[in-house]
Amino acid sequence: MAIASSVANASTATIQRPPSATDSNQPSLRTRKTRVPPSDVDPDYEARFRKWIFLIPRNNRQVPDVTLFFKTGYQLLAASDASGQQRLIKKLAAEEGLNMIKTLVEAVDDEHDDLCHSIFEGAVVPLFQILTHPNIASSLVLEHPLDTIYNFLYGPGGRRGVLIFRFTSKALLHAVVAGDSDTNRNSLLGPCVAALERLVDLNQGAQLQQEFLSIVESVSACVEPSDMSPESRRRLDKIRLRVGLGSLMPSAVKAKPVATGKATFTLSNDLPGELSSNGPRHDNDHEDIDDIQILPTAQEINSTRLEYLPLNNAKNSHLAGLPALLDRRFRLLREDAIGGLRDAVRRETSRLTNASLPTGQSGSSNAERTHVHENLRLQRWEVDRRKGIQLVVDFEQPRHITQSGELARKEWWESSRRLQPTSLVCIITSSGQIIFCLVCDPEPTAPIKRRQQPRDEEAAAEAEYQRRKMEMPTLHKQSHRAAVMLTIVETNCEHVAWISRHLMSGRSGSNAKMSLVEFPGVLLPSFEPTLKALQSMSRSLDLPFTDYLAPEAPGSGTLDVAPPLYAQKQRFAFNLSPIANGKTLELSPTKPFDPALFRDNTTLDEAQQSAVLHALTNTLALIQGPPGTGKSYTGVSIIKTLLHNREPGDIGPIICVCYTNHALDQLLEHLVKDGIKQVVRIGSRSKSELLKDINLRDFAQEIQLTRDEGQEKYQLYQQLNSAIDEIEGLLNALNALGSEGSLKAYLTTSWPRHYEQLFGAGAVEDGFTLVRHNNKDLIGNWLRGAEPSNRDLPESALHQMSLEKMSASERQRLLSRWIKDHAKQLALELDSAWESYTETRNELDKYYQEQQRRALSEAYIVGVTTSGLAKNLEVLRHLRSKVMVCEEAGEVMEAHTLTALLPSIEHAILIGDHQQLRPQVKNYDLCHDNPRGKHLALDISLFERLVEPAPGTKLPPMPFSRLKTQRRMHPSIAELIRRTLYVDLEDHATVSDYPAVLGMKDRLFWLNHDNREDGADPTQAQSDSKSNSFEFSMVSALASHLVRQGTYAAEDIAILTPYVRQLQNLRRSLSGMFEVVMNDRDTDALEEQEPLKGARPAPLPSSNRKTTLANALRIATVDNFQGEEAKIIILSFVRCNAEGKCGFLRTSNRINVALSRARHGMYVIGDAQTASSVPMWAKIVGILDSQGNIGDRLTLCCPRHPNDLIEVTTPDHFAVFSPEGGCNKRCTSRLQCGHACPNKCHSETLHEAVHCLERMANVPHLAVGPSQHATTAAKLPAMARNPVLCAANLAKSSAFTPVAIDAAMSLVYLVRRSCPSACGETCPEAKCCQTCGDEAIKSSMVDYYEALTYEDIDLDEGPCMFPSCGHVITRANLDQHMEMREYYQFGFDGVGREVITAAKFTSAPMSVTVQKTCPACRAPIRNINRYSRIARRAWIDEATKKFIVWANSNFVPMAARMAEVEAQFQPNVASAGDQELQKRLKVHIVAPLSLEGSSESQIRKIYNLTKSDTRYKDAFRLRTRINDFLSRVNESEQPFSRIYDLVQDAKRHRGVEGTMTWTPDVLQTRNRMLATVLLIRCEYTIIANFLKMSKGTATQINIDFKNHQNPCESLIEDAKVRNQPAIEVEGHLFWARFLCLERGVSDAVPDGSSALLTAREHLQTAREICTEHQGQTAGMRSEIEDVEKALRDSTFYTSVTNEEKAAIYAAMASDFRGTGHWYYCANGHPFTVGECGMPMQTSRCPQCGATVGGERHTAVEGVRRATDMDEQFGRLLI
Repeated sequence: MAIASSVANASTATIQRPPSATDSNQPSLRTRKTRVPPSDVDPDYEARFRKWIFLIPRNNRQVPDVTLFFKTGYQLLAASDASGQQRLIKKLAAEEGLNMIKTLVEAVDDEHDDLCHSIFEGAVVPLFQILTHPNIASSLVLEHPLDTIYNFLYGPGGRRGVLIFRFTSKALLHAVVAGDSDTNRNSLLGPCVAALERLVDLNQGAQLQQEFLSIVESVSACVEPSDMSPESRRRLDKIRLRVGLGSLMPSAVKAKPVATGKATFTLSNDLPGELSSNGPRHDNDHEDIDDIQILPTAQEINSTRLEYLPLNNAKNSHLAGLPALLDRRFRLLREDAIGGLRDAVRRETSRLTNASLPTGQSGSSNAERTHVHENLRLQRWEVDRRKGIQLVVDFEQPRHITQSGELARKEWWESSRRLQPTSLVCIITSSGQIIFCLVCDPEPTAPIKRRQQPRDEEAAAEAEYQRRKMEMPTLHKQSHRAAVMLTIVETNCEHVAWISRHLMSGRSGSNAKMSLVEFPGVLLPSFEPTLKALQSMSRSLDLPFTDYLAPEAPGSGTLDVAPPLYAQKQRFAFNLSPIANGKTLELSPTKPFDPALFRDNTTLDEAQQSAVLHALTNTLALIQGPPGTGKSYTGVSIIKTLLHNREPGDIGPIICVCYTNHALDQLLEHLVKDGIKQVVRIGSRSKSELLKDINLRDFAQEIQLTRDEGQEKYQLYQQLNSAIDEIEGLLNALNALGSEGSLKAYLTTSWPRHYEQLFGAGAVEDGFTLVRHNNKDLIGNWLRGAEPSNRDLPESALHQMSLEKMSASERQRLLSRWIKDHAKQLALELDSAWESYTETRNELDKYYQEQQRRALSEAYIVGVTTSGLAKNLEVLRHLRSKVMVCEEAGEVMEAHTLTALLPSIEHAILIGDHQQLRPQVKNYDLCHDNPRGKHLALDISLFERLVEPAPGTKLPPMPFSRLKTQRRMHPSIAELIRRTLYVDLEDHATVSDYPAVLGMKDRLFWLNHDNREDGADPTQAQSDSKSNSFEFSMVSALASHLVRQGTYAAEDIAILTPYVRQLQNLRRSLSGMFEVVMNDRDTDALEEQEPLKGARPAPLPSSNRKTTLANALRIATVDNFQGEEAKIIILSFVRCNAEGKCGFLRTSNRINVALSRARHGMYVIGDAQTASSVPMWAKIVGILDSQGNIGDRLTLCCPRHPNDLIEVTTPDHFAVFSPEGGCNKRCTSRLQCGHACPNKCHSETLHEAVHCLERMANVPHLAVGPSQHATTAAKLPAMARNPVLCAANLAKSSAFTPVAIDAAMSLVYLVRRSCPSACGETCPEAKCCQTCGDEAIKSSMVDYYEALTYEDIDLDEGPCMFPSCGHVITRANLDQHMEMREYYQFGFDGVGREVITAAKFTSAPMSVTVQKTCPACRAPIRNINRYSRIARRAWIDEATKKFIVWANSNFVPMAARMAEVEAQFQPNVASAGDQELQKRLKVHIVAPLSLEGSSESQIRKIYNLTKSDTRYKDAFRLRTRINDFLSRVNESEQPFSRIYDLVQDAKRHRGVEGTMTWTPDVLQTRNRMLATVLLIRCEYTIIANFLKMSKGTATQINIDFKNHQNPCESLIEDAKVRNQPAIEVEGHLFWARFLCLERGVSDAVPDGSSALLTAREHLQTAREICTEHQGQTAGMRSEIEDVEKALRDSTFYTSVTNEEKAAIYAAMASDFRGTGHWYYCANGHPFTVGECGMPMQTSRCPQCGATVGGERHTAVEGVRRATDMDEQFGRLLI
């Protein structure tokens, strides 16, 4: 045939094998951080690519050369970068590329034996090399096109796959016959097997094709197993397993136990799903875990049958081997995660349906702890471009905070930590509806600003963003309702339709009760990713090490574990030089190794050496590390060795997995400190400063995408935006469900006949035409217009009859059906749109994941937690890592460990200790120690299961290595676990040298007592937790005693307890106890001085700090302290009861952890009798008793008086016998001032913290000049310098030997001097010493009246002052300069010195016109306490002046903008806009429209209806601006008010008596009142124009105007007090205007009503004010007349402006442009005078009503010029 001929011709030339994936000319596997264009790799790349494409035939007449095509394609792929490789694969996945693959398959089907070899090596192998190239197979972006190629290659029914791989096996057999070398056959075999594996994994139907099984066997026979590469052997084993499962499928379900000849008795096991003899338990009960939903369904929650939980013994399981293992791990983990949740939801559902049950009644001991939020209401749908579909709900506030203020409610919600983002909640109704949701952050996503975006689009997006922010739900805003934003966990059309019908709880007549149940202990991200990963693994069955983890048949003896696959390569050996002191030692898994040579060249101990060798030579290695034996050090040594052999083994990044973030941080810190480079941490929960710059999230964004990826990503964003727009439209329709507009839209398409009858122009019935006179509320009129009738036809009949002939009940049922069907229709459309959005979002995520993959591919170490690994599984599966190291593996659930075993892993190293803490399980019924859970044993880790298999499984134990030398505990402490658990545990020599515990006689002691534990506390969240009052008091006293020793830093002492309730009590108790503790720097200094044994320590710098004991210690539960250690451990046992119940500490694992954390000392406080009910505790009590380390008295030892022992039995004994941490004797050391210490015996740290209260006499200064240096040198021979510090401090000497230290301490009290500054001021630096200070300072002039220098001044006669500028001035000079006599009264003391006797109360507002400065340099004087009153008075005045100018400059533009907004609503401008808006309202307004609640909520509703109208947008923006201005000009924000609050707060904290008098007249109130008027005016404009325009919609509107009139009344009262007549008139006018609006839309205010009379009284009062204050109310009388006319005619009144008011605002602006217009009234309020700037008439101060102005250019009494305002603000322009 033609194709064969073509191939044959192409093959006649010498065929060279294309380079394999391991050739040296392959591009680097590590992705470049910047995209390199193809031309940089190969200048002819584009030409070669086009030439390759031209090999594809353009028509049917051309004969394709498939050999040349695929061969050239692979060569092109190998020579190109990521961009070129992507283009090639996508071209191959296109139609023309698939046609070439089809042609190749047809060719191999027809070829003869003589051409078999040439086609195979020339076309088939290159095709497989292309598809399995490392960069192609690991790319997430190419996953879809690659799957397309494999699916096409598989073909219909697998025909193509069978053909090409049958041909492949035949060609490989031909190579064997031809005598090809093993190397050549392996190079051909590798890509073929890899392609076959991917094809079988991708197509589940391949499992049923027996042809593939025969192909696998044929391929396997081509190369001897010993000669086959380990990778190919592993792939063939996996394919054989997958294909073999298909043959087992028919018999897998029906398999029965094989008789063994023994008599057996087997309990029946109710299998899952259809396999159950009673049928499925509910709609979520399936035999395949892949079909099970993670969260429970409503049927599952209400089911009364027990869930199927597979036992460890797989005899009665419905599966075997690996599927059985994954099935068991999934079901048990899911039951632990959601079992309690399921019971809690069932309990709340019962409560809603049975009102007699109280909230929170527990129906099960395993029920999850919940918070129930009652009377839930569903408010509205929203959509966020990043967060997806969201639901706003509200519910009743907790009753105890309904009367609290907004700030108090906010603090309560924040402190309670309820409904935090990502919290799992459930909507539960009395009708049985159950919907799981997550709380999401209500903050809307800010719009993305794109280049060249039209301004109108950008403005619209910004406006929508601001609207979302304004309407953002909060938990604390409203006093009786709290609102929160949710997102549904699993969106489906049924849930959407149901929620939409029940929005606002009033649609379709639903009376269902609803609650929102919160599960504070359930974190969906903590288990959902792992469960989904297990489901994925059950589909792919690609778990490595299956022979060890889930063997098909049990074995006997000990397993023989093979070396890692990569280590089985020929000539591979581990180079041990990184851990062998640089010496080259090679460890080959296939050759003998001399351990002695390793032992002589390493720092590892013998057990650690064995562990390292074991880990390197076993594909699945287990290392047990008892406490303190160096598990982390050993793990780091193994990792360093693996990294050194990274390239020979091609192991890729090493995955380091830990269960907790803390453990992961510790491991990665060890690696980084050891110099390991290229470390990456996945996850944002790290608290390590050292690791903050290596987080994947930060630098993955630096990876640039290729050109094609960028274009595709842009297209996906466009699709995403389109999907969001569609979803937003559908959600708006769902929000308006049931409205007239919504029904019109539905009936138009679904029931046009009903639409015509209900909304049409007219309907003809029996010859009569229906004419409507009122088009308002057509739906309501139709519902109310039915004639009385008892008829109740079925719905099917209603669709056929006339609407007018239906009864009232029939009409209501039909309306409900319309709403329900419309909701269902919209929900289906939303479901489709959401699916499209999700698919696009997932495709888009692949590009981000690809960036992460490329970044990770350059890493050497990838650190991740088990939950983080499950979340990022898609990326890590494409990373091709071959090594995984798991720390603390004994504490990790088996499900999490299995998830961490990625398909590419060839070498797993598990490091842990199964005798320490087991994995944490919430449900005790699933625990191994519970008799009911022994056969489930969810808390048994994979590590423990492999080391100690369960007896019934008959599995052999895995070989493991155990570390033996501990370097943590003192031998006496280590003895407790050595004699109970680790019989071969050895002590390192260094632990015997630990110092004794200061303040204690014994380093190890059990204080025995018989004080009973506390009873249950129902008010506590952990009501089942335990506490012991005696113990937490005793522990607190002991901890305080140890801290007072002054030696132990914050991390040195830890308090452990098994119970959370005891932990809370301890933290609460210790938080109220303050102690002086050592700073970290002090601790370092002590450690540096420790080698000087016998020497007295030098006094440390005064860096000790006061803190609470809660901060000075570590307090933790036993479970949370695994992996930690401390110098001293205090263990509170808690349990003390007659029943002998030990609770949590009954298991050997927890006992082990509790007893193995201490290094230097450990003290147990507990009841030994209760503890002895547990065998291990009984043994420990016996050990302690034999050593004399247990008793009912704890012996203390004073470090300064070691012979005086103190015995304590109660907490009070510490206060009596050791009050300061020593003994009861007086302290014999002197204070730094020379006085005797008044305290009891205490440590040096506490001694330094004592403040002397004795008065100090001035001691003559002892200068250390040249003449005295000889004497000083004699006394201090080793002293290098003797700096003298002023301010009555010590003359501290820096000494370097113990002798010098002792001499300095004896001399220190003699080195004194007098401070040159005044009492109460900060003492100056040493350079200001008058005797030995700086010469420049001593010679500077300090007395400007007598021209005296500093050294000439007699400091005893008068001190000097030291401003911050550095100059020195005598106090007398500076008093004159600061004009002190203007502010203070002076007198004489008993010795004739002039002193201040009282303050003058003349510091009135604006009284200080000039800021006082230094007379030498003009720097402000602010740091001297003596003049603080004057300086701060000036500062407050300056701040007030700036506030006045700022407020006016901001108010005037807002007032002008208000006039512009009002002008937009004038009839000649607004007609077109009103028509458009009226059309919108007819669709969206739900009849009747109710505007109730606060003015804020009313305005918000109007905004939602009018946001498309730019006029209303402008008005709302202005309103927001006014509100912001109001909050900033409030009296509480002004300088005077803030100062007053600060003073009052300081008085309260310091206990100062007396009152601070002031007058509020100093506050500037005018701007706040003017802004209030402007806000009322703005709201009036919005409401009035909305009501006027909505009259055209024929919609009834109900509005509560009381909430608008109340602010008017408050404004009137405020204006009366402030004497503001114009503002008072405004309040009266707006009160009456709002009544006008009410009369225009409602009949509730008829003529003669009390409200109308009140309005007229307001207008009369306004008229009287205008008559009395004509000058201040110009033009307002005409406004009164306009309002009176509107009241009479019941018409709308919208215009509120007049020319006079505009002139006032203009004048306000012009006042600030003047020069010389500023004055102060008698009370200090600023005002301005226009025109010439001189007063020509009298008036009233706009702030306080005082007389201002004057006549004939002469100001009235009390008014003064404000020249300071003129100077500062005269040139200010607005």
